[in-house]
Amino acid sequence: MGVDLMPFAVICAFLKTELAWLDRLLMLAIARQRKDHKAIEKVATTPADRLSSHWWKGVISVPNPSYDDCRAPAAAATELKSPATNGESATLPKCKKAPVGYQSQLERRIQISAQDNIVLALPSLRHYLNLTLFEKNLLLMVLAPEVNRRYGRLYHFLQTGEEKGTATDLPMVDLALRLLCRNDLERRRARAKLTGPESLIEKKILRYVSLRPGSKLTSYLQLSDEWVNYLLAEQPDQDVLFQRLATPEPLLALPAPTPATRAVKIRQPEVAWDQLILPTSVLSQLQTLSQQTSAGFVTKADTGQTTLLVGETGTGKTMSAGAIATSLQQSLSELDLAQVYPEHWLEVLQSLDSARYPVLLIKSAAVWFGRDRNDEDQPYRPSRAQLQQWLTARKSEPGITLLSARYLHTVQARWRQQIEATVSLPMPYKVARKMMWRQAFSGITCSSKIDWMDLATQLKVSGGEIQLLAEGAIAIAQSKNAKTVKLSHIQQAMKQRGLSVTIH
Repeated sequence: MGVDLMPFAVICAFLKTELAWLDRLLMLAIARQRKDHKAIEKVATTPADRLSSHWWKGVISVPNPSYDDCRAPAAAATELKSPATNGESATLPKCKKAPVGYQSQLERRIQISAQDNIVLALPSLRHYLNLTLFEKNLLLMVLAPEVNRRYGRLYHFLQTGEEKGTATDLPMVDLALRLLCRNDLERRRARAKLTGPESLIEKKILRYVSLRPGSKLTSYLQLSDEWVNYLLAEQPDQDVLFQRLATPEPLLALPAPTPATRAVKIRQPEVAWDQLILPTSVLSQLQTLSQQTSAGFVTKADTGQTTLLVGETGTGKTMSAGAIATSLQQSLSELDLAQVYPEHWLEVLQSLDSARYPVLLIKSAAVWFGRDRNDEDQPYRPSRAQLQQWLTARKSEPGITLLSARYLHTVQARWRQQIEATVSLPMPYKVARKMMWRQAFSGITCSSKIDWMDLATQLKVSGGEIQLLAEGAIAIAQSKNAKTVKLSHIQQAMKQRGLSVTIH
């Protein structure tokens, strides 16, 4: 895992990351506003000209452009030159992967933080209210001046065009819609989110502030004091969160998080079948399972699928589950029993219904479905009857239940006999490992001296381990400002992971 995917240790680290994104957004908006103002001032001679600039700008040509008005656009992709043997220069792609989207990378870091039991206030609020990206970013915009007044001054400039003034630090509704929405359709949908019984306004998280009578677009948005305190707290109190979100109707009050909701991680994977480097027979098994499950969703038949995925760590069990979920256009719910406290096992088991988790992957399945132990050793373990009842219920509704285990014999025979399919994911063979190495460095400039087949032959590791080694080698190369990834970088990554194989 790269350094950019470390968990947020404290709320300050999370806010620093989010505010850095907001900084870039504001600086881009200011640059555009100044450029627009410069173009208007070259033509406008009266206040009326300035007010009507939205109509005539782009129709009238600006005479005598300044030296920097017609700069050639920057190249879409920077190219690196490396000396060729014949004295000419060869063009190489930049030594880095295509950038991962900011929001996608942020969500991954938030998930990693949650796994380490680190509570982040804004993501928690977004999760429990099911807020849209616009609503989350709107809260960030309104919160920013509470962290640094500089944001208030930036808002003031964008809203008035004046660098100094006595207006409020708060952002207007108009500014939020202009910055956070890309087109008219998004603006209409975003504005609708500020009205209605489920809006942030009605929940009294945000409120309108008007300095004088005017339209809603010219109203400012402000966070309630108690929500400012919650969002900036070093250790947010989740009980406070749920008390504030509770409604007069008890049935409509948002429930507090349970061991089950904390244990199950829900994500939306994007794994195509061609990304799985598996034997044809195994890939065919997985695709057949997906087709059978899809048919169950369409016909609403009582034919829930159950499958046992068996394989060493890193052989692609989770990725295979992600491919099935992707093909079904469903989210993937992951539960790692090794990460759940035994006293919560029964409560978690009872919550795993097909309606809520149609595509469910249970890792470390042997914890529940393994060999019998004395009740004194495992007093919290669900009984055989409880597991049987749960498994029968999952089979009676459309969906798929994937049990993951490292070895087949760790799951009791009585349970294996009730599972429709067992898919064994082998360690990748030599040719497959070579493909995995090349796939792991896709888009990366690597030294021509690396013998990928030799690397695949000598290093007999899983696909997951290859991915980690590749990420480590890329990070090492970038830290040294290297133009290409070399074999020495891969060897350093191997040493960091405790692998002692010598690659020549």
